[in-house]
Amino acid sequence: MSRKIPLFLVAAAILSAAALSQSPPAGRTFVTLGPHEHIVSEESCLLASGGCLADDFFVVTREDVGGKTVYYTYDKSGRKGPFDKITENMLRSCAGNVEPRKFYRDEEASMEGLNMAPDSAKPENQYVEFQGQRIGPFQQVYAMVAAPDKSRAFAAGVRDKKLHFASTDGRDVVAVGMPDKIVLTGDAGKAVLLCKGTLTMYPGLDLKPESMDLSHADDTTLFTLDGKKFGPFAEAAAFGDVWALAHSPDWLFTVGPTAYFNGAPLKTFAEPISKSRFWIDDASHYGWLQEEKLMFSDGASFPNPVMLQWEKKGGRTTICWISILPNRNVVGYSRTL
Repeated sequence: MSRKIPLFLVAAAILSAAALSQSPPAGRTFVTLGPHEHIVSEESCLLASGGCLADDFFVVTREDVGGKTVYYTYDKSGRKGPFDKITENMLRSCAGNVEPRKFYRDEEASMEGLNMAPDSAKPENQYVEFQGQRIGPFQQVYAMVAAPDKSRAFAAGVRDKKLHFASTDGRDVVAVGMPDKIVLTGDAGKAVLLCKGTLTMYPGLDLKPESMDLSHADDTTLFTLDGKKFGPFAEAAAFGDVWALAHSPDWLFTVGPTAYFNGAPLKTFAEPISKSRFWIDDASHYGWLQEEKLMFSDGASFPNPVMLQWEKKGGRTTICWISILPNRNVVGYSRTL
């Protein structure tokens, strides 16, 4: 074989009656597998010329019988094989399966165009400058970022012995703690400041080490530019992270198994969720992967989803995937959150 095939195999176990009690959405049967065939999922893909529900597909399967391993390929023209190995020239390009954009905004905010300028009245203080606008002045600047679309910039720093979180558009709020990072929403209209602890250290602070309480130094508190505060969340609470939806003002954060959407509690899940296993349109429409199931906020649940992909139109997300049914049919499904 020209390259080692990762054997992330789809389980072929017969689904229980309980798992099938939830009627699945209407699906399309792509192929029917033999009794000993298993999909090699990383070599397989759904292909779509429009929308995420495939109008074309390419599936590689592996079969182990009598101590011998053989491979088959499937597409719209049918089944080919058996082959002793799968080579590069046999594989189909899955370029059509690449998501056109990310569900969450995960690029780093830029510092391009940001400059520091001294305060003429107090040269020891500094302004953050961006495209002719200023934030500050500050005794100390701890974090600053510019929106990718160059519409505005954000900074966190000490002014008048207080920590300020501010933007070039005039928003300015008081925060507490040591700034950790600034997270922008996908439309760059909102920003969230993550701070550690309850003490803001800065030059000139008259503080005796013996008087410092560091027992909450690892607590996390979130501050937004509309004046809202979330936390502090103790380290023991397992604060997760802040996520921002791409091309959207919406954002989430997680604390243990509980997710918060735009600051409001959304749901406490059976286990912590992650960006790669969670999709959301609003507080009533979301989906997630839990163990070997695809779950939806309306209570629907589908076993053994494979080769998931998604598309978003008009503010609604549609998830597409395949499942192997007990009769060995490989069925493609599509469901909107």
